[in-house]
Amino acid sequence: MRVLMMVLIFAFVAGCGNPKDIVFGPEPLKQIAEQGDQFKKLPEEERALLVSYLAITEMGKAFGADVKPSIGRTVGEVLVDARVWKGKMKAAEAEEKKREAEVEALKNKVLAERKAVADKISGSVVVAIINKTVLPKDYDAGRYSDMLSLKYAVENTSNKTIRQLKGRVTFKDATGDEIGWLPVDIDEPVKPGETLKTTTGRGWKINQFMNGEIEKIAGREFSSMKATFEPESIAFEGGGVCKLNCVTAF
Repeated sequence: MRVLMMVLIFAFVAGCGNPKDIVFGPEPLKQIAEQGDQFKKLPEEERALLVSYLAITEMGKAFGADVKPSIGRTVGEVLVDARVWKGKMKAAEAEEKKREAEVEALKNKVLAERKAVADKISGSVVVAIINKTVLPKDYDAGRYSDMLSLKYAVENTSNKTIRQLKGRVTFKDATGDEIGWLPVDIDEPVKPGETLKTTTGRGWKINQFMNGEIEKIAGREFSSMKATFEPESIAFEGGGVCKLNCVTAF
């Protein structure tokens, strides 16, 4: 051990003229701090790279990674490894950015397709939420809990009879914050040019022990909310179907 230390000290002293000839001892980062005058002879970019690389390798050793030691090697040798490491980091960052760009492009493509289909559905039908009511439980009617019910006005602006319409109704308060949303399934024919006022479709059970979206919508005055219908799929008499995830010709 004493011989090794003497060799390192000798190599360090011998390399004092050129900082790249300095040999690292047992604590490279501490050595850089203590021998700052020598290491300042390195270009700032190389000095910063060296410190970053040594910090990463020290962290890697702490977590048991198989890291090439810097002890007994010159600054120049370690810088070679540091440049390789930097190149790999840049390549990894470029690959990550590429993946993020691909994901973003796919997301935008899907959103654009969904919007196109939603616009196509919206061009065939107009849906307004007229009112919401809370139906009290009635065992004779088969209602074993209070039920939230919506009343819709459905206008068919297409030239074909609408057989079924699905989507979601989003409720927002006066400030525009979302209160909640409900899935809607209007399974009642609407002829071309006809406006149907209906409460058909499902109702929603109200749980008096919860304060979920259904309970929040049920508990507010309808006039204090803005309800917006977002179409998701529509079926026409004769088999034509249009959905957000796929389109079948009418």
